Amino acid sequence: MKLKRPEFIMFDYGQTLIKEGAFDGAAGFDQILRYASSNPDGVTGADLQAEAERLNAELGRFNPATRHKRLTEIPEESVNRLLFAGSGVAFPPGTDLRELEPVFWEAANPCEPCEGIGELLIFLKEEGIRTGVVSNLSFCGRTLEKRIYSAIPEADFVFVLSSCDYLFRKPSRHIFEAALAKAGVTADQAWFCGDQFIPDIQGSAAVGMTPVWYKGNLRYDGECKLTEGIEIDHWSELIGILQNLGEK
Repeated sequence: MKLKRPEFIMFDYGQTLIKEGAFDGAAGFDQILRYASSNPDGVTGADLQAEAERLNAELGRFNPATRHKRLTEIPEESVNRLLFAGSGVAFPPGTDLRELEPVFWEAANPCEPCEGIGELLIFLKEEGIRTGVVSNLSFCGRTLEKRIYSAIPEADFVFVLSSCDYLFRKPSRHIFEAALAKAGVTADQAWFCGDQFIPDIQGSAAVGMTPVWYKGNLRYDGECKLTEGIEIDHWSELIGILQNLGEK
């Protein structure tokens, strides 16, 4: 596969831009409950997390063996509305549950930038290569954007796209095609960087983008093997590859 300099590079979010720690949903719900106006039964974050896990199992969410087969997204806002209503928890009139997503996420899932990502994003901006984010996420794009810029202030993305707002999840072609349209480029002008083989690498390659498999924070890859595109373990490697391609 002969590489050509990209006009646009898109990134996955989790374990690609940002390295996330252990998930503690009970801690996240405990923080949200601080904003409740009524909790007559004294429901705790642990209670809500236990019910969320039952709902998620029924919905088939977050199962590593099957999640790549689920191509549509269920917004966390909808799940939480059901959880709170069912448990008798109420919030002040006019409360936007999406505004509470960052509160939950920060408490439930600490994070830090992936090593070298800041330097790469600065390099891309200096080279005039525009960037964007496409994430499979049940939180809205506004929440995701806040999370990214808080952790990586040097980032300058054209857009931050969450499947929560666009119905379809990677590897569906629909979300990639929407992102390409927002970027104003054709698939052969764009690269896609991600850590998950099926949604990120296979999905982007299927629409004609050049896949970049970032394995620096890989949690699992099974028996996957890259047959086309780029495979790297550190973001500095991508800088070197782009430098070797030269200018347009």
